[in-house]
Amino acid sequence: MGWMLVLRRHAVMKMTPDPSQPNPQPSPQPNQGEAGHRYRFRNGKPVDPAEGLHPEMADVEQVPEPSCPIPTSPDALIAMQSKNSNERPEKPVRQQSAKVKQVVDLIESLDTSAHEDQQIALMIVRHLERMHDDIVDEMRDDSDAKHSQIVAWAVDADRLMRCRNLLESVDLD
Repeated sequence: MGWMLVLRRHAVMKMTPDPSQPNPQPSPQPNQGEAGHRYRFRNGKPVDPAEGLHPEMADVEQVPEPSCPIPTSPDALIAMQSKNSNERPEKPVRQQSAKVKQVVDLIESLDTSAHEDQQIALMIVRHLERMHDDIVDEMRDDSDAKHSQIVAWAVDADRLMRCRNLLESVDLD
């Protein structure tokens, strides 16, 4: 209980200003100086905001011209938005390679049971899963590999493992 009293006294002492110190509040100064945008003062005189800045930072106030026109009315904004919305590209459709087309044609021409189809699908998923696991192992040992790439490949390997587990759990009997 005694330490709480000490803390309260310390907090109260910090909050009350010391009468021997000058008033910490700044004296009112005008908001604008010679250039119309001065806001800092030293000894009652405006301070150049670029004072002490690196030369590359001195031109920060210059705003580059916008690359596209700025609409001046709501109608112009709506027209600009509707014009740009039609320009979205469609997602490209991947074409089947000759090898994929040959394998698909072979699978369709075979007279297989559902259990055999499941085994074929499992073999393909296992092959993909093994490839992803091997790439993750290689990237782990590579000091130049990015962490985000390793994570992406590992997440895909995990998805393939889940897919394999789901395929294996399907009961076709």
